[in-house]
Amino acid sequence: MKRRVLLGAGAAIGGTALGGAFSAAPAAAQTAAGLRVGTWGAAAYPLADVTFGGRTGRFIVRTSVAGTAPRLRLSNVGGTAPLTVGTVRFGLHAGGGAVTAGTNKAVTFGGSASAVIAAGAVVLSDPIDLDLPAEADVAVSIHVPDTVANVTGHSIAAQRSYLTPDGDHAADESADAFTEFISKWYLLDEITVELDGPGGAVVCLGDSITDGVGSTSNLNRRWPDYLARRLLAAGASTGVLNAGVSGNRVLWDGAAPSAQARLDRDVLSHPGVHAVILLEAINDIASGKAAAPGDLLAAYAQIRERLAVHGVLLVLGTVTPWLGSASYTDAKEAIRVAVNTAIRESGDPYIDFEAAVRDPDDPRKLRAEYDSGGGVHPSWAGYEAMAAAVDLTLLEPNPSL
Repeated sequence: MKRRVLLGAGAAIGGTALGGAFSAAPAAAQTAAGLRVGTWGAAAYPLADVTFGGRTGRFIVRTSVAGTAPRLRLSNVGGTAPLTVGTVRFGLHAGGGAVTAGTNKAVTFGGSASAVIAAGAVVLSDPIDLDLPAEADVAVSIHVPDTVANVTGHSIAAQRSYLTPDGDHAADESADAFTEFISKWYLLDEITVELDGPGGAVVCLGDSITDGVGSTSNLNRRWPDYLARRLLAAGASTGVLNAGVSGNRVLWDGAAPSAQARLDRDVLSHPGVHAVILLEAINDIASGKAAAPGDLLAAYAQIRERLAVHGVLLVLGTVTPWLGSASYTDAKEAIRVAVNTAIRESGDPYIDFEAAVRDPDDPRKLRAEYDSGGGVHPSWAGYEAMAAAVDLTLLEPNPSL
């Protein structure tokens, strides 16, 4: 099995390479209707000191690619005991805590209205009779009858969701009972759809920069969101899943397992994935866990090989500037520069995120208009610039791997 290299080091920033239409995948890659791909995803892990139960959560997410027969995946990967899920509903979001009338569909699991998720496991719902347009805002309502400590979920959603004080209100279309606001997602970590033709899915694997820290809440302004819009505008049937975790590292566990440790569950477990964009290293460098550039480069090589076994392409991103961080030192900066140089000179496909957002007068720092404050996390404009740096031809499904 050979490694797929679509474009070499010269394909660093190619956001305008395609112009209009997204070119079709080669004939050998054409897939019959019915291909299931992820249209939304979020990395799941135990939320310390967060309990959930005896009430209903209504979690708001935006999908990417259009499709039919959506299915949900609920996760108990951080749990230490089985978790019982009661009523689950899935509908189009009407704003606030409300669901669009007539769309709040009952969700079943093997024909049952409830499910038990084993500790450390996930469950898939049955297909739901609902067509989803591209960039659909959906409301997933989940009632858990018994209180669960350290519930599995995603802590930095950059999106408002809703809780009831008590009771099962999953079937409610109105927002009346959903009086508590949160910026977290509980249990839900994937939505998939069936496509009516060829396509695929891309996973954005990273840390807080991929997670969207510094972007505008409730407006879907993370760089993977902007990437999804570019793909849609170019005519690609490509789902985009955000597997960013704030504080994540490549080499060591932290807020969640390392990128290497969570590769199977946060990337390879999603259907239809043909490419991964990995932007991660700054937390390894800042924490001192990466003592030399070779530490990160060896880990990248292992991730590339593991993905290639499954026919998935790895596209690395150069590490963005970070002058302004309290952890910044010149010695650590030298590691970042060396890693970026190696990425650019490798001959493997990459995206030059650093070049897209760095200050032209001082490449150690973000451009002022792209800095959300603190020197590390881009603003929403910076995230848009990062997405614009992606050569979309890198993300075409390709049978050559």
